[in-house]
Amino acid sequence: MDGRLQKLVFDPNGPLGLNEVFLQNAIAEAGGFLLSAVVFAILIPIVIDARQARRWRPARQNFGQELMLLHIAFGDSLSRFVHSPDGPSRVRAVDAVDHAFRAIPAMTGLFGYALTADISREVNDYMRLLRAIRDWAHEAAHPEDLAFASAERRVKQSSKMFERANAEFRDVMGVLSVGGYKDVRWSDGLVDELEEAFNETHG
Repeated sequence: MDGRLQKLVFDPNGPLGLNEVFLQNAIAEAGGFLLSAVVFAILIPIVIDARQARRWRPARQNFGQELMLLHIAFGDSLSRFVHSPDGPSRVRAVDAVDHAFRAIPAMTGLFGYALTADISREVNDYMRLLRAIRDWAHEAAHPEDLAFASAERRVKQSSKMFERANAEFRDVMGVLSVGGYKDVRWSDGLVDELEEAFNETHG
């Protein structure tokens, strides 16, 4: 049976008319094509990513520097908020918190062209926590505004969200390869004050 099949395939006068050299060349060509496809599928994205990283590195460095300033500003506005007495000064302080929060997505949009999927994911995680903190401050200053709480909340609030915001900010700085996190992180004292203020509003 094997002999008849071999003769059918390799007999020059048979229906297929193949010979062993032709078949070996065909297999080699097919193998080379598949190998090239695999190599290009792996190497080309790596090369493109490396070139893009070099090209957009200055923009990402600028983005990181701007984020550090905004992280400080957000922390300062929160400190002002927790030290403001009830009344108009507290309302103005929560407006400052909201303004500091909105500056971050606005600035991020300016650098969207230079952000990879990894950077965008880390920045999004960071902003989601800042949004939860902004929502808490607004609700604490405007307890009557139930519509805001139901429409705006996206992240579960807890006393640990302030510490987590620092951690998420560190992750953003890491993926951007920007140093200086320790110099601009919210201090332990501020985090403790924020946690205490949060617990008072949820007591």
